[in-house]
Amino acid sequence: MTPDLLKDAVSPLLRARGTSVLLAALLSACGGKDVRPPEVPPAAGDCAPLRLERGVDLEGFRTDRFEWRDADCKPRSASLVRNDAADPRGWTGGYLRRYTYDVAGATRVCEGSDGMVPGWGIVTSHLRVSPPWGNWTERIRGTWRTVFEGRHHALHEFRWPMDLGGHAVDVTVHYLFATGRSHPLYAITHDASGAPPDVIEADVRSPYGDILFDGAGDTDISGVGWGDRYRFVTRGPGPLTRASGWDYREPNVVPYTRMWIASPDAEMGVVQTQTWMQKPAGGYWQYPSWGQVDEDGPMPDDWNWTYQLNQYELPAEGPTRSHRMAWGSNFGAVGFREYPRYGDDAMLSGYPYQSYSVFLVLGTHTSNPVLRLVEEVEAWQGVRLTATEGRVVDRGPGGVGRDDTVVWEVPGYNPVYATWEAELAASNRAALRFETNGRALASPVVVLRGYSASTPPTLVSLDGQALTADVDYFASVDDAGNALWLTLHRTVTGSAALRVE
Repeated sequence: MTPDLLKDAVSPLLRARGTSVLLAALLSACGGKDVRPPEVPPAAGDCAPLRLERGVDLEGFRTDRFEWRDADCKPRSASLVRNDAADPRGWTGGYLRRYTYDVAGATRVCEGSDGMVPGWGIVTSHLRVSPPWGNWTERIRGTWRTVFEGRHHALHEFRWPMDLGGHAVDVTVHYLFATGRSHPLYAITHDASGAPPDVIEADVRSPYGDILFDGAGDTDISGVGWGDRYRFVTRGPGPLTRASGWDYREPNVVPYTRMWIASPDAEMGVVQTQTWMQKPAGGYWQYPSWGQVDEDGPMPDDWNWTYQLNQYELPAEGPTRSHRMAWGSNFGAVGFREYPRYGDDAMLSGYPYQSYSVFLVLGTHTSNPVLRLVEEVEAWQGVRLTATEGRVVDRGPGGVGRDDTVVWEVPGYNPVYATWEAELAASNRAALRFETNGRALASPVVVLRGYSASTPPTLVSLDGQALTADVDYFASVDDAGNALWLTLHRTVTGSAALRVE
């Protein structure tokens, strides 16, 4: 068979079913020999497959670089530093060193700070009783692996044995990248089961770090904000100072943090995959200010911000250019069977596990990426998923690196990875229905368990209309996990029927 005839034979398969089927056709046509096809650029409107470059030397940092396409099919990339050896800043990796994304057709390159903290995603906990102050993964060597690399989805893991007050805490972090989903997901578990209960009394600050999200780092920060049960936001055009006014009056559902710069137009933040009531976040004692506003400032005392942002780099007079950002909790979130949630009106458990998942958000401030994602996560909580073929999954591990089982608050919605999950019926078939209850479900990532084929399905349809691979949906086969991952490149509203066969 000549190359032209071969191309003509398999082009319809490529359009309908993607590269896996194309490769199978090539193997068959060439007598089973391992002949790789030439790279085929995506058609107009298609999202290119995810790409992983292993062992990339990034100015001395040994990294694994993930490149994927966001909700607008624009390229993004994240370079994760391996955590098994010293890096050029005297750390041992395990963090995001470089992040890139598209701004009006140009690539914005966001580097880790060259100061004390060289990247974002660092694991950090403080102890209530000091010394020692706590620990972070600066000099702790760990392990890394790519758990799953598919055509459009990838899961990368870091693990460390962290010492907190002379006791071992095993920490696991997963990064999830998915075509059609703009922001990577960061899932973390602290496993304190190696120590007795109520001995370690630590908080959580991960993901912690400092990355120049504006691409330069030479501009004053304009403002900050966060969400717990209310939304805190600084007032005015900025720059941020200790004298800035603030507003803490708007009720909130999904925890988040955010920081922005007006010029260049840039924003960074963290958004949790669950509501505050499902998974409280934040700490300390600023909650009496809920429902209040202070037009003229000053800002809360630095030790009493609900989350750690750049307050410790905010001088007494004048603005700051610090891009520091972290998560937060009260002490006892790691190690105590009971610790007070933020607000001091209920008790939570931080033993033996403390697990949660958040999105790492970067974009332009004018596009409002953090609060838009907050609204999306809130909308997900009202979605109802049912199955007429297959079965909706309603429980799973309580976090990454765990083998216990917890019941999910929303049947079908796995908050560990922010995915919608079901078990397939016989012959790898599924018939699911989403009911969005008047809200929008944008680009849902669906995981179908029990998938036994080595190639993507022959048919994916929505409300009876066949969808096109790499255009309307993005599929990955996880052979080791016996799962099919699908990102629907659609905004689902009302009632929608998804069929896979």
